Amino acid sequence: MIWWCKVRRAHVLLPLGLLSLALLALVLRDSTAALPSFSMSGSNEAKIMLFAPIPLVSTIALCLDSRLPAAEVAGIRPVRGLDTALTGLVLAVAVMVCLLLGVWLDSGTVVAAGRNTVFLTGLLLLLRPVVGEAAVIGPVTWLMAVVLLGFRESDDPYPWTVLPEPVDAPHAALATALALLAGSTLLLRGPRNVP
Repeated sequence: MIWWCKVRRAHVLLPLGLLSLALLALVLRDSTAALPSFSMSGSNEAKIMLFAPIPLVSTIALCLDSRLPAAEVAGIRPVRGLDTALTGLVLAVAVMVCLLLGVWLDSGTVVAAGRNTVFLTGLLLLLRPVVGEAAVIGPVTWLMAVVLLGFRESDDPYPWTVLPEPVDAPHAALATALALLAGSTLLLRGPRNVP
């Protein structure tokens, strides 16, 4: 198990990813920026906190893609189970950090960042068996689609967007749970040779 942790660089990368999420939550909170939008006339006042999960999701992707393929395929250790457990643990900590900071800062946007981190990671895990390491672009592409196409009016996102929805939106919670469940299932039981 020690070699697995060293190969994944989880002991170094994941604490940095979690720290970046916490620092971005403290700095960004409910700040907005005028971003271009194709679905509205003019620009969209999007919450910058939507971008906060990207460093942690990218760090998770980097950890999962740091591998020794020959040893992992030939070995008897439950590498995929360890990867799934590690991903679940990091996401649980991210949700807890966002929840605690959101309550402390009185910011629903910060609390929602925990859900958004889980959703984007689920999307990443869904794409990994198909495109391999390039799956890290999936969450960024989703985020850009949300910003450019996801709003009817400012603060009125389409339901498919998930990310800008309020923290108590049931359809966003359901989409997040489904993305995580499907992605975790693929991580645990999917093809061993990710492209």
